Amino acid sequence: MRTGRYSIAGGTRVYVEEWGSGPVLVCLHGLGGGAHFFATLGTALQDRYRTIAPDLPGAGFSPPLSQFSFDALADVVVDLVERTGGCAQAIVGHSMGTIVALEAFRRAPDVARAFIAVGGLSDPLPGARARIAARAQEIRRSGLSGLGATVASANLSRATLDRQPGLAALFARLFETQSAAGYLATAEALAQWDAREPPPLAGVRCLAVTGEHDLYAPPDAVHAFATTLPPDTEVEVIPGTAHLPFLEQPAAFAAVVSRFLNPST
Repeated sequence: MRTGRYSIAGGTRVYVEEWGSGPVLVCLHGLGGGAHFFATLGTALQDRYRTIAPDLPGAGFSPPLSQFSFDALADVVVDLVERTGGCAQAIVGHSMGTIVALEAFRRAPDVARAFIAVGGLSDPLPGARARIAARAQEIRRSGLSGLGATVASANLSRATLDRQPGLAALFARLFETQSAAGYLATAEALAQWDAREPPPLAGVRCLAVTGEHDLYAPPDAVHAFATTLPPDTEVEVIPGTAHLPFLEQPAAFAAVVSRFLNPST
């Protein structure tokens, strides 16, 4: 069952969606996303896990921070986990959510037993950084209206665009209805972000997942990123998907997550 509520975390009001019961998975969306990104994952795992997904400040139903920073987002995540009873089973970070998750581990090394990076790197690749900065400039000039289809094309694979036009249209519509101010604050911070030394992640099991056609975190870059994580970090590339595998092929994505969390089954 899906529920939604507001919570105070990191000193700010945050909207949170939840599915299921059991060990806690905390899911962090990327730029332009929201808790809804993880609805299919939460539903698929609801018999075994309690999946918690916040709209990070400035996204979805969560008000923006007075001054945006990834450090502040990490504080929100750590506080949110503490309010669920302590150490989470795993943190799932999509794209920018990977950066937020790493900073959460830096603040609280025992915040979770496992870390799953989805389409994420320690900082944007040069091409992605340029696209994000250019999009932010365009939004400052003209707003979000009309950009949804372009952003959908950059985030979804060609196969998804051809076979799931309804998904592409929904993604485009949700993109255009988000807060322009919240998006801009996040996008401009992301475009300027430089990777920090990774936290130790001692005893944390790690998985890096990406789509075969991801423009923001292509497989070769994800394999390189995985070498900065603990030596036994696993890498999964989901065929036929791009930057949003949990939307493009939700069953395949949920199976990857489930296998990683339950290696003996």
